[in-house]
Amino acid sequence: MLLEIRSRGEWRQALKESQITPDLIYFHFSIRQAIEDKFPESPVKVFAYPDHGPKKYWFMFKDNVFIDAYCMLAHVPNTPFNAGEFAECLLEFRRRVFGPGGSPERAHTVVGKERLVKLYTMLMKQSPSRCSSSDLCLNLFYMNREQEQLTLRESVSIPDGYEVSEISPYEEAELVNSTWRYAKEGDLEQTVAKLARLPSSCVRHNGDPVAFEMLDPAGFLNHQFVFEDHRRRGLGNAVELLLTQKCIRNKMTPFKTVSKSNRIVLDATAKNRFWTRWEENGQPVTVIFQTWAPESSPS
Repeated sequence: MLLEIRSRGEWRQALKESQITPDLIYFHFSIRQAIEDKFPESPVKVFAYPDHGPKKYWFMFKDNVFIDAYCMLAHVPNTPFNAGEFAECLLEFRRRVFGPGGSPERAHTVVGKERLVKLYTMLMKQSPSRCSSSDLCLNLFYMNREQEQLTLRESVSIPDGYEVSEISPYEEAELVNSTWRYAKEGDLEQTVAKLARLPSSCVRHNGDPVAFEMLDPAGFLNHQFVFEDHRRRGLGNAVELLLTQKCIRNKMTPFKTVSKSNRIVLDATAKNRFWTRWEENGQPVTVIFQTWAPESSPS
């Protein structure tokens, strides 16, 4: 049986246990936000298995107000993994967050290591759900303590005529959202909340935002963008450095994902002295963002 984290003591213990490994890095961020009530637009439910003793599996449901829900999965490293046992936990998790049927018809996104998400896919295909899925395969990068200190010592360099600034959540969120290729219904409101409640960064030219980056409520660095006329001037690196410095000062471990299909950025990030790639046995770990959406009814 899964343990649902409810009491303040359980939340504090979950925060402590989730800080030990990149496997749980987005759990740790969201648990902290929940304890401090920093992002009410993304309420979370957290479950762990077994309900007593050392935990092996973690599950998180982010019931986002404006966008599709997130289901996040994790296996604690150096603990036994049993696919059948994990599948049973998944079934219980789905029942407890989606209702007794456990076969959600609402759109949602599943996030986790490849083998965990593949088990979720198998269960969904065995269920009566009328949802179809699409996968985004990524590598995850994070900063260790030494890299955080290195980042804090780094100076932000921008060309003459540009200035470091802040994005106005309520006046400029529409501009930010309009540049995001994945934006859909509800994302404008979500962008307002992200800019208002979480760290972000911005560089301006003649008073206008020309480069910016923000955080996802699960803690990922989110939507780095530079307008075309201002590219190849180091502004992308500048807004990333500004944002990661803010995160570190707020005791948030910076982390981000890079698509496995984007080989140029992937290789450059893997060589970057500020970032550590999540690897197991010397191989990069594949993280999948799997989006489930109801299939359209035939006309």
